[in-house]
Formats: sequence, C-alpha cells, structure tokens
Amino acid sequence: MARTAEQVLNLFGTEPCTSRLGAAQREALWLDMLGFIPAYTAFLTLGAVALRRSGLALALAAFTIFVLAGALDEIEGLVMFRILAEMPGTPELFTGLFWTVRPKFALLGLGEIVLAAMLWRGPLLAKVAAGPMLAGGLASLWFLFTAPYAPTMMKAHSYAWMALLIVAAVGSFQPLMVTREAPRQ
Repeated sequence: MARTAEQVLNLFGTEPCTSRLGAAQREALWLDMLGFIPAYTAFLTLGAVALRRSGLALALAAFTIFVLAGALDEIEGLVMFRILAEMPGTPELFTGLFWTVRPKFALLGLGEIVLAAMLWRGPLLAKVAAGPMLAGGLASLWFLFTAPYAPTMMKAHSYAWMALLIVAAVGSFQPLMVTREAPRQ
C-alpha cells in the first residue's frame, strides 16, 4: 500500500505501534510467502496443466506465466522484508517493489487470458467459464494500467479464479464437460 518511505512512516506510526505493526507485517509476509503464494501458484499452474488438451503450447505458456508471477510475488515479499528491516525503506527498495508488483499483476492478467483461450476451445461449460476468465484478465490489466491502486483490479482476478475453481470442481467429476477429451485411465 505504501509507495514511499514517508508513507511507511505514516502507516507504522511511532512506538510502540511501529514495532508491533512491523512484527505483524512480518508474520503476514511469512504466511503469504509460505502459504498463499504457493497455493495460488499451484492452483493456476495446475489449471493450465489440466486444460492442456485444449492446446499444449497455450498450456505451457500459461504454466510459465503463472510460475513467473509466483516468483515475482516471492521476490516482492523479500523486498518487503528488507523495507521492514531498514524502516522506512529506501527509494531503491520501493523501485524494486514496483518492478515486482506491477509485472506480477500483469502476468496474472495475461495468464488468465491464456486460460480463457484454452477454456474457449473446450465444450460448452468451458466456453461459458471462458467469459468470466477473460473478463477478469482483461479488467485486471485495464485497472493495472489505469487505476492500479483500485480494489477493482484484485476483484477482477478473483472473478477469473472463481471461474477456474468452478471448472476444476466440475472437471474433477465430469472431465468431458470441461476438456476436449477424457483423461487416460
């Protein structure tokens, strides 16, 4: 949220708040780096793998895009740890933060668009899911470039991911409803 050292100082305040908020932020970063980032990266990359029958090249592209986005998210966490250690941070650290956050969100939006293309190649239910997936990817990119701090950018990602979650749930019981052919037994 904070984009400058001054904003970090305003956000963390003075003692005893500074040390308590810093400790809470470090705990949240560990949860993010060890839990959330690996979980969403696995979800999205495995979604690409599951849809590979709709196009291996697209699946490899989506897989790579999501792995890179996850790696950038992990690097973002490391930069944030450095900012916390060198409170309130340096301009170089905030530049590093910018160059991890923006490309990460751009890659997530691009990956969602690739997944939408893969879904569109599938049966009817997959085509239906391609709509919110594509809309989420496009909207997230639009907001990233026009209003990057608007919560709508994150909402767009969540709509795309919900479409993939529904496809995964249906596909776990009825693969032919969401993929071109049944997986080998």
